[in-house]
Parts: sequence; structure tokens; C-alpha cells
Amino acid sequence: MVAILTYLLAAAAVPNVTAGPNLLQEAKAIEAPLSHVTVFSDRARIRRRARIDLAPGTHTFSLPDLPGSVLINTVRVSCSGAKVLRIETTPIERERFSIDQVEKLIDQLEMLTDQLTAVDEESSVINQELIMLAGVSPRAAVDESKRVGKSLPPILPEMWKKVLDFLQRRKDSCRTALHKIAINRRQLAEKLTKVQREIQRRNLGAFTDRKIQVLAIVKAGKSVKAKLELEYFVPGASWTPAYDIHFHTNLGKVMIKTGGMVRQATGEDWNDVKLDLSTAIPGQGIELPELLTWALGEKREFIPRPRAARMPQVAALFPPPQRQPIASESERAARLQVIQQRISHLQALTRMNFKSLDLSGKLIADGLIKDSKEVSGISGHGRVGTTGYGKGAGYNLGAGSVSAGLARPGASRPAPRRKRSYKPKPVKAPPPRSAPAPMEADYDRVAVSESVTTVSKKKSGSSSRVIPTSLGLFDSGGYRPPRFSNPNLPAVAAGGLDYVYSSPTRVSVPSTGKRLRVPLASQSYPVQTFYQATPSLKKTAYLKATVTNRSGKPILRGPANIFVGNDFSGQGMLKTTGSGGTIELPLGADEDIRILHKITPETVSEGVFSKDDVTTYITVIELGNYKKRAIHIQIFDQTLKTSNEDIEIELLKVNPKQAKGPDANGIMHWELDIPAGKTKTIEFRYKVTRPENWQLTQ
Repeated sequence: MVAILTYLLAAAAVPNVTAGPNLLQEAKAIEAPLSHVTVFSDRARIRRRARIDLAPGTHTFSLPDLPGSVLINTVRVSCSGAKVLRIETTPIERERFSIDQVEKLIDQLEMLTDQLTAVDEESSVINQELIMLAGVSPRAAVDESKRVGKSLPPILPEMWKKVLDFLQRRKDSCRTALHKIAINRRQLAEKLTKVQREIQRRNLGAFTDRKIQVLAIVKAGKSVKAKLELEYFVPGASWTPAYDIHFHTNLGKVMIKTGGMVRQATGEDWNDVKLDLSTAIPGQGIELPELLTWALGEKREFIPRPRAARMPQVAALFPPPQRQPIASESERAARLQVIQQRISHLQALTRMNFKSLDLSGKLIADGLIKDSKEVSGISGHGRVGTTGYGKGAGYNLGAGSVSAGLARPGASRPAPRRKRSYKPKPVKAPPPRSAPAPMEADYDRVAVSESVTTVSKKKSGSSSRVIPTSLGLFDSGGYRPPRFSNPNLPAVAAGGLDYVYSSPTRVSVPSTGKRLRVPLASQSYPVQTFYQATPSLKKTAYLKATVTNRSGKPILRGPANIFVGNDFSGQGMLKTTGSGGTIELPLGADEDIRILHKITPETVSEGVFSKDDVTTYITVIELGNYKKRAIHIQIFDQTLKTSNEDIEIELLKVNPKQAKGPDANGIMHWELDIPAGKTKTIEFRYKVTRPENWQLTQ
């Protein structure tokens, strides 16, 4: 009795749903609309949700078909109040259009092609007749001195008038026939173009769409209203940050409107979804890398390996069973092959027979038509081209020629291009530098030219060999972080850290690949404005403002549209700034700040026994404030720098005294307050001493 009860309990624990050919028919289809989308730099995470009423027992549900590009290993199904026993994801091919529709279009295409061929032939015959009639004219009488035999019959004007009237009536008849043919051909050409567009729209060669079919088997212990959630990742989506900066001069505030430029071509539209934009990299591993033994010149111990004199025979392994096509699939493949052959035949006909017949010039010359619009379409047909056969391919029935071979069984492939052999030219060593080395910015090359010198001594003698080793060797690691082609992607700007920016409202993003701006946040900041200028490069002052990022998330690197009041001022680029950091906002150029920059050199020779050339550079910067208020401006300029010991650079005078500098790069920094309508001047001098007749280069 105990055994029977145990058997019954075990049988009751086994789900009453198993895999089989009827599982899909027994499954209940449920609607699970998109509810939440998270966009990353190279993919998107989609969440679909549905509410279902579950009775006690095991149930099978058929969820909406997913796009074929979905990463199958990321499909997840969860159910609140019930247990998900199994998920089945199956790639399937669904027909987009029936083969009957395609064959009907091909029949129309062939019929219109034959009609156009007949019309062109008829037009060619009538045109030749017009040319012949235009060449008929009376021949002049032969001179008596050159005439041989009896005299010519006299020319009868009445008879010749009848002949001319007949020729004119025949010409008018030909012109009328050509005019009707031109109209008929234009109508046929329009119908042919319409059929071609219909074929292109239906995309012949890709009759099917790849979909992912999802089945979920759920078990409920009691009656419950459950929430079913389907989650998956799909490539083909990305986003970049974008900003609008509004500077209000009267209020002394800056409003930063943050948005995300989202685009997606995943194969399904995102309609009325909650949207999150993330800086994370989902495909990046989070495991800590482990160090391997780093040994030089070490030989490991010898381990003997046994060898067998005879091994038992290995049983043959057979491949898994392959699914054989059923009769309907074989019939469909045969019909597709027939359609392919008909398309190839049409292509050959168009190449042989459809030649350009430019009759518009002759008709205009004969006075039949006023312009070439009446014979639109007479100047030739398009070629029927194919660009493949199978999923994702299509037929190009436009006016272009065939640019690829037919991808059908037995088709010849284009010959591969021959690779050119490239032999690098020997690089000659540069000549040794003379003693008076030119002045160069060698201090910028320190990081590149540093090296480690290794000395290896020979055993037999005391000689040594010095081998310079690049420092790059000691900085090369085995791990390569993921690299994105676009440096403006949020994953690059955030440095791999995970930040999520949520849209305050639900949005809709169509699967078209077009950029759509999604508003994220808007925040006002009190600002401190100032001006900056580099007069030696550009005599323009730029207004800037500094604000503190008070949000809990960083400001990512991205383009910004700048508005001063309600007027568009220009475009700038914001740098990545963390929470609590200072953001420098570019607010555009200000033409009310006038700047003049002038450099005056003076060169003399000094010395008694060894002559030196001494050049004194006098730099004068004039700053004028033409605004109605005082301004604070930062000025940047520089002196010369060199690494040559024979060249001396000395700063002589600076007025007013600089706030900072000169630094390692020779850059000096001034902080000035200029009252309204006033002018201030900056002057500094420095001299350069070098041996006589040395030529300085930059």
C-alpha cells in the first residue's frame, strides 16, 4: 500500500506537459507588449509583460515571436506566483509573401516586357520609313552635253504635286503613328516601373523572415493572477548624449537640458515604453583576471610519457539525425528555382534586346513634338538584375546593371582579386646632427624616447653590448578592453562604469535606424561667468561659465547646442564630469571684447672672441572692454622653450605680473578685471641667445 501511494505521489509530481509535435498547438497564445527598454552602447534589453489567470496545474504559453537577431542565450521568462519549468526558443522562418503573389508579379513583368519589345520594334520600323521618306526628292535634269540616248520625259507639275501630296500624307501618318506609339510606350513604361517597384518592395529572394518562437511551460500550485515577464537582449540599438545649454544673462543662471539621441533597427518598434539609457557594457566580463607565472629562460622538468604498443579499436561515431524536407518544402524549393530561372531569362532578354532608342531628337527635328517629354521612356529600358537568392537578398530591377553573381546552386563566383605583394622599402638612417642643433621641442618627446638599457657581458671577455629596450614592452598587458568605433558612445565616456539615465515619460522609437532625441532631465545652475582668450592664436574672447554638477550622475561627453537668452549662439562639446565636479560651459564668442596682439623682434650681436646672436621679443596685448559692465578675463600666451644647451631663453619683463607661469611648456596665465569702456595692456619681453648665424626652426 505504501508503494502504491509513493507511485501515485511521484506520478502527480510529474508535469502533464512534455515536448512533442503537438506542444505548439496545445500552447495558449498570450499578448505580452513591450513595457521597458534599456538601451546600451551596442544593444538593448527588452522586457515584455503580461497578466494571466492561472489555474492549478501545468500550462503552456506561446509568447509573441521575437526578431531573428535576438541573442537566444539571453531569453529569460519569469512568472510571479508560479514556477517556470521550461523555456523553448526555436528559430523559425515565416513567409512574408506567398509564392503565388510572386509568380503573378513575374507574369506581369514578362507580359509588359514583351509588349514594350513589340512597341519598340514597331517604332523602329516607322522611324526608318520616316528617314526614307525624308530622302525622296526630284532629281535635277541632266545637261544636254552629258546626256546619252533619248531625251528625258518632261516633268509634269501636276503629277509631281500628287507625288508630294502622297509623301506628305505618308509622313503625317507616320508622325501620328509615332505619337500614339510614344504615348502607349510611356503608359507601358509606367506600368513596368510600378511592377518593378512592387517587386522591390516585396524583396524577391527573401520570401521569409527569421523569427524566434518562444514557448514557456509554467506550473501553478493554486489559482493565481500572475505577472509573466519576457526579457531578452537584441543588437542594433545605441544612444549618445546631447545637451542644450540656455544662458540667461539677467538671471545669472544656466539651464542644462540633457537628452539622449537614440536609434534602433532591431526589427520591432518600441511603442509607448519606459526607456532607460545605460552606460554599462553588458558583454564585458566581470571576473578578476589571474596572473600567470612570468619566467625567463626556465626549462621545466622532464616528465616521461607512456606509449601504447596496441590500443583497442574505437567505435565509429555517427552524426545526429538530420531532419529531411517534407513534400511541401521540396515543392516550394522547386518553385523558387523556377522563379529564379525566369528571372535569369528576363535578365538575358533585357541585355540582348532592350537597346536605347533615342527617337526624341528626330521627332523634334521633324516637328512632330515640341519637347522630349512626349516620348518619355523611348530611350531604353532598365535591366532586370539579381543580387542573390535566399534570405536577405533581393532583385534589383532598376536601371543599373548587375553587380553580383547569382547565389544559386552551381552559379560561378567572381574571380577573387589578386593581392599585391608589398615589399617595404629599406629605411635609411638619418644623417648625424651637426653641433649647432636647431631649436626643437624635444621635451615633448621624452615619453616616446625613454628606454631601458640592458647590458649583457660575454663569458670569454670583458666586452659588453648595450641593447635599448622600449618601455612599451613593460606596459603591454594581455587584457584588451572592448573598443568602440565611436568615441562619443556613453560606454567610452563613462569609462565602463554603470550609470542609468531614465526618461521621465514613456516614449516610442520606431525601428528605422533614424536618430530620435529623448529628453532625460533639465536642471538650472547658478553660474560664474568669465572670458578666456589666446590672442596669439585668435583675437576673439570667449564667454565661459563654471557650474558644479550637483546631480548624482556624471555629465557625459557630448555635443551641446548653446543659447544665449532665446538666440542660438553656437555649438560646443561638454567634457565628462563626475558628480560634484566643476563643469566648464562654453557660451560662445563675444564681439564686444576687442583684442590686439603684436610681436616685435630686435636682433643684435654680442661677444668679443665668440659672437652670439641675441634676439629680444617684445609682445604687446591690448584688451578693450566695450560692454556696459565690468568683465573678468583670462589671457593665455607663451614664451619659447628648447632642450638645446647652446640656446638660452631668458624672460626679461612682465607687466602686469602673470597669475601663473611660465610652466614647463612656457605658457603664462593672466587674470584681469577690466571696467566698462576701459582698456588694459599686457607687455612682456624675453630674449633668445644662440651662436652666431644659427638658424632657429620651430
